[in-house]
Amino acid sequence: MPTADCSFFHHGRIMRCLTYLLLLPETLKKSKKLPGRLPACYEILTLSLSSTKKKQQKEETATKMAAELLSAAIPNTTNLVNGTTVADGEKTKEAVCLANSGGGNSNTGGLGSAATTPTSQQNIHNNNVDPPSWQCSYPTLRERYLYSDEIDLEADTVLATLYATKKYIVPALAKACVNFLETSLEAKNACVLLSQSRLFDEPELTQRCWEVIDAQAELALRSEGFCEIDMQTLEIILQRETLNTEEVVVFDAVMNWAAAECKRQGLGPSTRNKRDVLGKALFLVRIPTMSVEEFANGAAQSNILTLEETHNVFLWYTAAKKPTLDFPLTPRKGLSPQRCHRFQSSAYRSNQWRYRGRCDSIQFAVDKRIFIAGLGLYGSSGGKAEYSVKIELKRQGATLAQNLTKFVSDGSSSTFPVWFEHPVQVEQDTFYTVSAVLDGNELSYFGQEGMTEVQCGKVTFQFQCSSDSTNGTGVQGGQIPELVFYA
Repeated sequence: MPTADCSFFHHGRIMRCLTYLLLLPETLKKSKKLPGRLPACYEILTLSLSSTKKKQQKEETATKMAAELLSAAIPNTTNLVNGTTVADGEKTKEAVCLANSGGGNSNTGGLGSAATTPTSQQNIHNNNVDPPSWQCSYPTLRERYLYSDEIDLEADTVLATLYATKKYIVPALAKACVNFLETSLEAKNACVLLSQSRLFDEPELTQRCWEVIDAQAELALRSEGFCEIDMQTLEIILQRETLNTEEVVVFDAVMNWAAAECKRQGLGPSTRNKRDVLGKALFLVRIPTMSVEEFANGAAQSNILTLEETHNVFLWYTAAKKPTLDFPLTPRKGLSPQRCHRFQSSAYRSNQWRYRGRCDSIQFAVDKRIFIAGLGLYGSSGGKAEYSVKIELKRQGATLAQNLTKFVSDGSSSTFPVWFEHPVQVEQDTFYTVSAVLDGNELSYFGQEGMTEVQCGKVTFQFQCSSDSTNGTGVQGGQIPELVFYA
């Protein structure tokens, strides 16, 4: 196949013209507000001869310029932009989108030929493409006359790029965009990306967004990005059974979204306006699942509920004969934590395991993305005892999370969970370090017969010794018997 003259692409003016060419279908679409339009690609613009001559000349000029530009950029290429006049009582002119999913002819080198009657319509989701995309025969971007195989995506342009790849059917670039979004996905942007992944029909990205939103629900719902989502996405999130957070957090997030929506609509942030913009979404909040204290200090004083609704909720908490409420009554299921236990047995001796502010630490890696919620620790071997503990999670020396807390053990060899403030996302095939510094007078149990690899559900853990460990913990024995996580 002939290749494009690379020197052509160094001229800024021509590049801007090509950009105009790619956006031509959208430009024409905005300039002609006609009902019943077919979606790009296979865009059909039907213009009556009774329209003004000026509008017709505009289209003819744009079409001619598009053909000339691509002919100059790509040698031996013709008929990329083609118009056909047909007669059926009243003559019409049809302009066909530049890159369609039909097979290319010998003159276009596979870029796609003009068609007067499309065999199927194409939407932004690229569903039901018939016939198959011409690009399937050409594995690299350069063979498809795009600029190069080097893709340099940025956070502020990746969504616009994904839209263009869907519109002009460039699946390899679309996959690169989705991969970029997945690697940059975190709690603060998960709700926005959920909305976009639904728009672009990217189920894998949608699933990844749900994993983050479920496990880190409090962070996601309190993010600025949550306030930017559309109403349909808001309702879907509020219906989610597996949101791993308290309902008071959900209520506060909904109030923040309502205030932002009022601003978008040019309305004042009054409680009446907030209720109006929320509509039925307000009744997806599971207010009766809050504690009576949470309701009394929050939703009851927000004025978003009517006096009757507030009264009925209080009666539902306290009365033997409960009133009917318009809010869901059952708590969300949330997520069930999983535990990876790395020792096959535990023991205690009269002179160990002892704590003097020294660090017990271990390194681990997983074969798929998880969320570390906390650690399971051994307690006293001599009866009931209280320990102060600082737990920490690091990656390559950088602290990702830490928490200073206390736990009480009952003298058994059971493990006792201590939690990070929020679950922390852990990527696959990378070693992380977890540490615990305990302070207590009592000797504790310790683990024996440690395993370097543990299969826990669908996740495989690998363990190795950490140089941070100064109290004797390693792969074969010591403290930190369990990792508590969501997957």
